[in-house]
Amino acid sequence: MGATVNTLSDSASTLYADGQFESARTLFESLAEQGHSDPALYYNIGNCYTRLGEFGEARLWFERSLLFEPGNEETIHNLQWLNTRLTDALPAPNDPLLHWIGSQFREVLAPEHWGLLAGLFLIAALLLLVLRKFKTPAWSWRAPLALSSIGLVLVLTAQTSMPQSDKVIVVSNNSYGYSAPDANGTRILLLSEGSAGRLVRATEDWFYIGLSDGRQAWFSSDQWDRVFPINAH
Repeated sequence: MGATVNTLSDSASTLYADGQFESARTLFESLAEQGHSDPALYYNIGNCYTRLGEFGEARLWFERSLLFEPGNEETIHNLQWLNTRLTDALPAPNDPLLHWIGSQFREVLAPEHWGLLAGLFLIAALLLLVLRKFKTPAWSWRAPLALSSIGLVLVLTAQTSMPQSDKVIVVSNNSYGYSAPDANGTRILLLSEGSAGRLVRATEDWFYIGLSDGRQAWFSSDQWDRVFPINAH
């Protein structure tokens, strides 16, 4: 399995270097479809879409890459460059507080590493309690209490640092907003490719989206994609 993944990734990178961006995108996205949560993979897909001139899709994948690796300077630079091309695109509202806190934690350590640290502190606390009970009863209970408290805080940190996002991106050339989830309803606004918003609720074919300027509207879900969870095309 690992060899197959590496082979596909190498083949896609070769195609990209040869200027075959559509073929490279197809291979990279086939890896994403297999559930690989790899910010470098998402970054490569974003680069493919940038080369293909599909800036809405490019922004989507760069946002996905930053979700898992918030401090990556190359991805930040590419997204900033892309935003200079998406001059009519509406920026996303600010992240909810918990999402922002989680991204700050992920800049320090990946969620699994926070979880590993939590496990080590809790195991150490348990070992001290066992030693205190059977070997050295005179030991203070304060050390295991402190270790277990730190471990529980780290468990909470690991949970908070798990990637989560309600951000959605326009991946079509434009998207009309409606007053109701009905294509025959009243059109109340028009957003261009690469515009972003927050998903408030969803039906089978419609997204109700909040925008950074305070407006809300219904949009066809075919014209948008969620940053997370990740669905490759």
